[in-house]
Amino acid sequence: MSNKKSSSNLINLIGGDMLKSRVVLRQIPLLLLVLLFCLVLVAMRYRVESLSKEKNALEGQVEFLREQRIQMQKQYQESIRISRIDKELDTLGVGLIAGPPFELKINNNNK
Repeated sequence: MSNKKSSSNLINLIGGDMLKSRVVLRQIPLLLLVLLFCLVLVAMRYRVESLSKEKNALEGQVEFLREQRIQMQKQYQESIRISRIDKELDTLGVGLIAGPPFELKINNNNK
């Protein structure tokens, strides 16, 4: 008997007769609500993933700009140091050489 009952339930499920029953028809609004929540869940996950990618890209840019700021600060400190040395040498009457150093040669032809 149970074998006949299970086969008739299977036939009702495949044939679509089960979808016509009152129990299933009363659950359609709930099923639609669950479907809506699933769609919202997928949409929110997609949004969070895109925001996460954007956040990672912005963090990379911030790190790059931070490194550039450090390099520029080092260059600025170096130029300030050179400027201070130049001012101190000016007070002593010695100037800074703008070009590369060169060797002085003594000319012995003035005999």
